[in-house]
Amino acid sequence: MNRRSVSNPLRLAVRSGQGAAVNSRFTPAGWRSKGVVGLSLAGIASLFLCITSATKASSAGDSLSEKMTAAITSVTRKTMPTVVRVRCTDGHGELNGTGFYIGPTGTICTLAEIVRNGSNIMVMHNGVESPASLLAIDSRSGVAFLKTEGNEVNGSFITARSITTPPPMTPVVGIGFIRDEHAIPSLGMITGTEIRDGDHYYCLPHITATIPLGEGEGGSPILDLKGELIGMVVAGSTQPPSCRIFPATALEKLNNDLLRYGRLESGWLGIVVEQAAVPQGTSTARIVSVEAGSPAESAGLKSGDMLVSLAGHQISNPEQVPGITFYLTAGDSVSTSVLRDGKVLKFDLHCIQRPDLEPAGQISDKKTPLLGQPSKLRN
Repeated sequence: MNRRSVSNPLRLAVRSGQGAAVNSRFTPAGWRSKGVVGLSLAGIASLFLCITSATKASSAGDSLSEKMTAAITSVTRKTMPTVVRVRCTDGHGELNGTGFYIGPTGTICTLAEIVRNGSNIMVMHNGVESPASLLAIDSRSGVAFLKTEGNEVNGSFITARSITTPPPMTPVVGIGFIRDEHAIPSLGMITGTEIRDGDHYYCLPHITATIPLGEGEGGSPILDLKGELIGMVVAGSTQPPSCRIFPATALEKLNNDLLRYGRLESGWLGIVVEQAAVPQGTSTARIVSVEAGSPAESAGLKSGDMLVSLAGHQISNPEQVPGITFYLTAGDSVSTSVLRDGKVLKFDLHCIQRPDLEPAGQISDKKTPLLGQPSKLRN
């Protein structure tokens, strides 16, 4: 049978030994640097301080490499039992990827692209394969949730919590299954956040890091050196070696929906915004269209309105909007202000469930839109 490994649904990232920051492969005997290039003294100092704070138990005489080894070893030992290989088959063969337990009820978080059109979903945990069922897919982010059958409570899991995006130069560890190998940790650094890839927008700002990906590492958890979940790998590139991380705060929102409602309850407003050529007031976020039958249409928003506030947040550009609307839940009341004909108008929008949600057992054949419409943001 033809075998394929999914690293991300947009382009298959390959692990590279070249990078502009610390890109390392960790082994039980230690870690081997794959290139420490262009690090400033400030960057090295920042890395040292991060590692030192994460390994306070280390003696004062430990070297930097010993502290790094201790920190990575601690995170790896804690996280490795939570990571699983996800495997299923589709019309083209077998797909493999990575996932991880995100709670004590047996729920697994992984990439939708691995399981969307597949059958016979299997999860390998601690060397044992078990069948799994698909709970839900969030079509905006490409995140899927599985449930292992006959495993109501799993003792090893990662907790997704609301976090502040780590600053650049923060060292992070990713753990994933490369091809047919065992789960392997890799080291990199946070480089910032991105809301778009070229002219295409993500569903919300993604964290970027210098961790190079191998085939099968899509869906890997990314953690800081204190063991806190930063997010999940959803995309990557080879030039330079890097990955895009769906943030833990967003994973927490989706997982909480499943726990509370038994399904995803993502809210929808029905507006499409774009960058206006000329700002009006303090905003360049122009509503270019209002979806038929949407809360925005019912409330009276119109194409051409300039969005100036949303859910208590002042809006100055359209790229702010996805980071707000992603966290809305069906049933939420959202205060909204727009500028129309020189006047500020206020509206209350009542969110409804997104029409593109895909309940388990009703999976469509459309591709996962990890990236949105060119130059426009649907919310």
